[in-house]
Amino acid sequence: MNRKSQLTVAVLAAALSFPAIAHAHQNQPNIVVMVMDNLGWGEIGVYGGGILRGAETPRLDQFASEGMRFLNFNVETQCTPSRSALMTGRHPVRSGTTKVVWGQLYGLTQWEVTIAELLSEQGYATAMFGKWHLGDTNGRFPTDQGFDEWYGIPNTTDESLYPGGFQFDPEAVDPPYIMQGKRGQDPEKVKVYDREARRRIDAELAGKTVDFMKRSVAAERPFFAYVPFTLVHLPTLR
Repeated sequence: MNRKSQLTVAVLAAALSFPAIAHAHQNQPNIVVMVMDNLGWGEIGVYGGGILRGAETPRLDQFASEGMRFLNFNVETQCTPSRSALMTGRHPVRSGTTKVVWGQLYGLTQWEVTIAELLSEQGYATAMFGKWHLGDTNGRFPTDQGFDEWYGIPNTTDESLYPGGFQFDPEAVDPPYIMQGKRGQDPEKVKVYDREARRRIDAELAGKTVDFMKRSVAAERPFFAYVPFTLVHLPTLR
């Protein structure tokens, strides 16, 4: 994990330490789930990596020392099914998300129940900031699956390489976009997800997450923030 990743985590950690957030709802704890894309188990210092892998992870190591560690989550071989299992608690084959798909309709089965939907029913404010990769068409976006708001990318991070690729023609193939949306509305395209946008997106995600947390506290609502960062998936740019 590089320094930018650590700084991003640090921003969220600082926000979580605010007394108003930590103790806002004794019976409905606030929840923040952060996911790092393509981060191996052994990359983090607490699991034997860190400086031995060429990059210290002091903030994540501190998280691990202060909290509870769950040491057995059996992921799938690809991104989409692993995210599906995390969102639903069910085997991906039951949700129609067994592999990464390109160029055709795909996504989490629409009748599936996500953790965001369950928490929303309990009065939680729900938001997702980051990479979804569980559907990129109406009816299958995060805001169709229990999230009140969303900012991020629908598919994979390496799509940011496409717009700058040799002979890429945006009139022939739509470029990838960073998108945003609210529940009950069609998401809108914010900007092309190219190399420059890729460099900045994780800082944007951290800032939007902190803003959502503060707004939820001000509204006296418990919150669930799902933050699937794009790092450390390629392209890894500075």
